[in-house]
Amino acid sequence: MGGVISTATDFVVEKLCSCFSLEVHHICRLDKNLETLVKDMKILEAKRDDVLRFVRSEEDRGLQRLSGVDVWLMAVGNIENEAREMLMACTSELQGLSLCDGCSRKLMARFRFGKEVFSMLEDVEELTGRKLTEDINALAVPPVRKVVRERDLEQNIVGQETLLESAWSRLMDEGTKVMGLYGMGGVGKTTLLDQLRNNFCGANDGSDIVIWVVVSKVKQKEKIQDEIAEKLGIFEQESWKHKTEAQKAYSIHNSLKTKRFVLFLDDIWSKVELKGIGVPFPTRENKCKIVFTTRSRGVCVHMGDTNPVEVSCLDTDKAWELFKVKVGESILGSHIGIPELARKVAGKCHGLPLALNVIGETMSSKDTIQEWRHAVKTLTSNAAKFSGMDEILPVLKKDRLIEYWICEGFIQENQSRENTFDEGYSIISSLLRACLLLEEPVYKVKVKMHDVVREMALWVASDLGEHEGSQIYCASRCWVT
Repeated sequence: MGGVISTATDFVVEKLCSCFSLEVHHICRLDKNLETLVKDMKILEAKRDDVLRFVRSEEDRGLQRLSGVDVWLMAVGNIENEAREMLMACTSELQGLSLCDGCSRKLMARFRFGKEVFSMLEDVEELTGRKLTEDINALAVPPVRKVVRERDLEQNIVGQETLLESAWSRLMDEGTKVMGLYGMGGVGKTTLLDQLRNNFCGANDGSDIVIWVVVSKVKQKEKIQDEIAEKLGIFEQESWKHKTEAQKAYSIHNSLKTKRFVLFLDDIWSKVELKGIGVPFPTRENKCKIVFTTRSRGVCVHMGDTNPVEVSCLDTDKAWELFKVKVGESILGSHIGIPELARKVAGKCHGLPLALNVIGETMSSKDTIQEWRHAVKTLTSNAAKFSGMDEILPVLKKDRLIEYWICEGFIQENQSRENTFDEGYSIISSLLRACLLLEEPVYKVKVKMHDVVREMALWVASDLGEHEGSQIYCASRCWVT
C-alpha cells in the first residue's frame, strides 16, 4: 500500500516540477527568445519577398498563382503584424514596470510574454519550413481555359435569322477586330449579342476564353475590371481586393496578353477605355475580338467600328411570325376571330421585338375573344392617341424641322442663318445616331420618329395622359397646343 502511495506521489511531483520548469524557462529565456524571434522573422520575410518576386514574374508571363501561395502569404502577413504588435507591447510594458511595482508583477509579465513569444517562434518556424509545393518552380500554373456554357436560348432568333448570319459572318472575318451592334432600345441587340456569344460554344475557332460583361449607362471601370477578373479566375485572390484600378488593369493585361479572347460588352453608352481597364486592343496578330451593343452609332465609331451592324425593327411579316411564336398556335386556334385580332395587336407593336415579346407572352394565356377585343381597344385608345394625331410629326424635311426648333426657341436666332442650320443639322445627326429619329433611306433629306418613340413623346406631352384627347396642330411655323 505504501508503495502505491509513493509511486502516485512521485508522479504528481514530477508533473509539478515539469510545469514549474517550463514556466521558469519562459521567464528566463524571454530576452533570448525575443532576439531569436526578430532574427527568424527577417528570414521569413526574406522568403516571402522571394516567393512574391517569383510569382509576380510568372504572372507577367500569363500564368496564375496557386491558391496555396495566397494562403501562405496571408499567414505570413498575419504573423508579421502579430509579432510587431507583441514586440511593441512587451518592450513598453516591461520598461514601464519600476522597482516599486514589485517582483511578482514583473515575473507575471515576463511569464505571459515568454509564453506568447515561445508559441510565436513555433509558428514562424513552421511557416519558414513549409513547402508550398513539391517544386519551388511550380508556384504558378497556366490558367484553366474557361468553358462557355450555352444558355437556354431559342434555336433561332425569329425575324433576325438573316441579320444573325450576316453578323456572325462578319465577326468571323479575320479583318474584324471590333464590331458594334447599334439600334434603338428594345430592338433586340442584346438577344443578338447573346446568340453570337453562344455560337462560340460550337465554333472551334481556337479562342481561349469568351468574356461577357454588362456595362450599362452608369459605367464603373472597377466593376468592369472585377467582372473580367472573375472570368479570368483572378478575382478570388485576396490581393485583388486591395489593388488600385491601375494595378487591376496591369493584372488583367498580363493575364489576357497571352490569350486569344473574345470580349462581349452589352449596353455601352460611351466609349469604353480598354487600356484603362487592362484589355489589350485586338490585332490581326493576337486574333482577339471585341463585340458590343449600343444605342448610338457614334459610340460605335469611337470604339473603332466605322461600319457597325444596325439592328432595326422587324417588317410586318417577320413581326407577325415572332408574335405568333410568343402567343402560341393553341391560343390562336382557340377561336376563329382571334387571329385577326392578334394581327391588330401585333401591328400596334410597330415591329419592335421587345414589345412583340412582352405583349405576345402576356396574350399567350388569353383564350377568349373578349380578352383579345379588350386588348385591341386598350392598345388603340392609349394615352398618346390625340385627336388629329396623324397630322403630328409626319415625315418632315430636315430644313423644316430645324425651322420649327428655331420658332420654339430650341435653337437661338442670334447667329447667322448658316450657323443656325449647322447647329440644327448637328442635333439631327445626334438624334439619328441615337436611333431616336429615322432617316429616309434614299435621298436622306427627310426624317421621322419610330411610332413607339412618337407615341411615348405624345404621352409625355399630354402630361402622362392627363390631357388625353387634347387638340394638337401645326399653325404656320409653330407647334401649338
